[in-house]
Amino acid sequence: MDKDTEILLNYLCVEWGFCIDAGSANSIKDSIHIEADEFACAVLKAEGMDPEIEVEWRRKIRNKFIEYFGSELNDS
Repeated sequence: MDKDTEILLNYLCVEWGFCIDAGSANSIKDSIHIEADEFACAVLKAEGMDPEIEVEWRRKIRNKFIEYFGSELNDS
């Protein structure tokens, strides 16, 4: 799952400017199971944003995750 999420995190950085720190990125990449909304919230929190307020960005990131992986990603 590490490589899969790295590709999406790179996209979010290059295309949308969500270039999260290495520690946060590693935490997300090391997840055994992550759902689309959890991923979106983790990215926004790593950027210092509140996912409850940034609903549009949360939706966009969640939808991009779903486009890449479906609704969830498991390390299997």
